[in-house]
Amino acid sequence: QAWKDRDFDEAISCFSDDFSYDDGQYLGIITDKPTLRRSLERNAVILPVGCKMVVDHIAVDENNGNIGSCWHVEREDGITVPLTRGCSFYTTDKTTGLIKTGFKVTEMVVKTNKSLSDNLVGSASKFIQATEKFSNASAKVSSFTQRQQQEPKSIIEKYFQAWNNRDLETALDCFTDDATYQTEDPVFVDTFRGKDSLKEHLLKNAATLPSSCQIILDDLAIDESNGTFGVRWHLEVDGVGIPNLKGCSMYTKDKSSGLLKSGYDVTESPVKVPEFV
Repeated sequence: QAWKDRDFDEAISCFSDDFSYDDGQYLGIITDKPTLRRSLERNAVILPVGCKMVVDHIAVDENNGNIGSCWHVEREDGITVPLTRGCSFYTTDKTTGLIKTGFKVTEMVVKTNKSLSDNLVGSASKFIQATEKFSNASAKVSSFTQRQQQEPKSIIEKYFQAWNNRDLETALDCFTDDATYQTEDPVFVDTFRGKDSLKEHLLKNAATLPSSCQIILDDLAIDESNGTFGVRWHLEVDGVGIPNLKGCSMYTKDKSSGLLKSGYDVTESPVKVPEFV
């Protein structure tokens, strides 16, 4: 609301004094309020006058204070501003309610088409098959990955665990038959509707990544009342994080079945620019 009103003093007052803020389009992490204010002001200036940020889904976790959201920016006439959809994830101080950390990712500025994606998948798959013959995929595994082998506590954790194990049937079983899934990353920019379409995507996605690649869940915001899940994650290969492959997601579930009915994954920009130039 403060950003919508262009009340930047009010906006930065929502952050604790020792906060950190990572905008996935830019280099570096903001840790001081004057720089944060400049960042907010810049983002407001480059957008049309009178536009507002609209929250499509939000997940507020009452247990840990985490907040996940997906959003878009609209003009005054209700038309979505191009290239302004994205996800954010926040952690908050339980005592003060102020934001401790923030992470924002926006849809890809340069989007791949299906033909290019298929070519990339084919090339990556051949390379992976060749290199994995000479690699030890059981090398180093992060502590979080080890925890992921435990029984998942929620449907969203079950889905990511199944994908990490390349158990795609179990992963698909986490979704309703009419689920929609949208992805914004350097290789795949598309919307998949229904399980057949989602299955095709998961197979291609697995083909582009080595078997030792894992999606590590850094933090979760589970909102049972809204039926929403905010997720902050990154990719690792053999326990080593891959640069510029962090992201945020928002999932919704069908309350009657408990299955996921929509998913939206957004990866940080593969090419970042300086915060201020």
